Amino acid sequence: MIAEAQPTRPWGRREPPAPITIDGLPVHHNLEAERSLLGAMLADPEHVIDIAREQGLREEDFFHPAHQVLFRGIIQMHESSQAIDPSTLLAWLNDRKLADSAGGASLISDLAAGVISVFTASTHLTQVRDKSLLRELQQACAQIVVGAHERPHEVQTILDEAERDILEIRGRRETQGVLRAAEVTPKAIELIEKLIKGKGHYSGIPSGFDELDQLTTGFKGGEMIVIAARPGVGKTALALSMARHILRDRWNFEKETFTRPGYPVAFFTLEMSAQQLMFRLLSSHASLDSEQIRRGELNESQITALRGVAAEICELPLFLDESSLLTIGQLRARARRLKKQYNIEILIIDYLQLLTSGTSRAKDNRQVEVSEISRGLKALAMELNIPVIVLAQLNRKPEESNAEPALHHLRESGSIEQDADVVMLLSRESAADESENNPPSEDGEPRPIAANVRGIPCKLNIAKQRNGPCDRIRLLFQPRFTRFDSLPREAR
Repeated sequence: MIAEAQPTRPWGRREPPAPITIDGLPVHHNLEAERSLLGAMLADPEHVIDIAREQGLREEDFFHPAHQVLFRGIIQMHESSQAIDPSTLLAWLNDRKLADSAGGASLISDLAAGVISVFTASTHLTQVRDKSLLRELQQACAQIVVGAHERPHEVQTILDEAERDILEIRGRRETQGVLRAAEVTPKAIELIEKLIKGKGHYSGIPSGFDELDQLTTGFKGGEMIVIAARPGVGKTALALSMARHILRDRWNFEKETFTRPGYPVAFFTLEMSAQQLMFRLLSSHASLDSEQIRRGELNESQITALRGVAAEICELPLFLDESSLLTIGQLRARARRLKKQYNIEILIIDYLQLLTSGTSRAKDNRQVEVSEISRGLKALAMELNIPVIVLAQLNRKPEESNAEPALHHLRESGSIEQDADVVMLLSRESAADESENNPPSEDGEPRPIAANVRGIPCKLNIAKQRNGPCDRIRLLFQPRFTRFDSLPREAR
């Protein structure tokens, strides 16, 4: 049923695994289209090569090994600004001892002589790419069959790999072309008019913290937002505080009023159980001391208030997933189902370093694994067109040097910083910070902020924002309620 094909890479670099095909099925290709396209590149290199690069054509898209070598030579000559014609291409190949692998002078002459019109190059390019995509689909399906046969005990991993491979192939097919200004302008005007109509409200999903929302104008679809801190500083509490605001109500631009409930939220809690998370949310929402709740020291009025809050939370569109040891493939699959079933509009993940990749190449390299996870989360935000808030840990360097957290303190991978649209670094204020931000009273005595507001002042450093300014804001952590609030104005 399964047959192995021979490797097709002709030059000296590490060979990929031999492609797997299903025996009896022909491998898709169109040699005439490949020859016509290469001939057009030799006849009009500036025009045709630019079209090929714009469409993302790769050497692997050519089926014939000789055509792969020729395409590689043409592209490298073009990138080094060398003149391209049959004779210069042959000289380039001879210098690198690749002429025989490319079919020799006779094939290059035939390609140049066989060009009827360069105006059909776009059609030939589409044919070459389509056949390449069909070959990749054949290969992916064959890999699924082999995986199911050889690893029947790894059902979920095989499903994740199959889904990932198909999505990658689809992503290569769906390239965004150039848009005319006339196509984009009306949509931009429509958005501006919507913002004017809802003046004072945000275009994205508001976090509930005004200073933060003024900087970000709310969290937008397709964004990956990272909240990073050392353990115990309050990442989960801040995410829950945001979720509490997001779930409660939303601004309706048509009715020009707030409506309830708010935005549907999916919360993946990989570190604690859903019950523990709900315990925190109830304490936060009801403003009841979490320690009193744990010890069962509530009076009748507090119990009544707690039940009222519980009834309110039951009506909110909050969906919790407490699965631990998730792979990024499993998380993406679950998020897609939540989007389809409940139309979730924001996703919160607690936290990134507890996810795994599940791929073989990341098995022994944690940085590669975290990079794959980070890219997968950004791709998920783009695919579902929702904001994805990801909690992440910082390394120990800020504690060791008593320094303010910075982007390079993100643990295990610099790709988190690269993939994220917004990175927020949460930290507790030091005594020096409190003194600087809290001027003395009229009699010259210092005002202890923590004592005044009965909470712990914290800094939220918006260290990266792809589409907006960076700044620092101050928040107040109330450990009794495991909740963050905006700092009262008199304490700022």
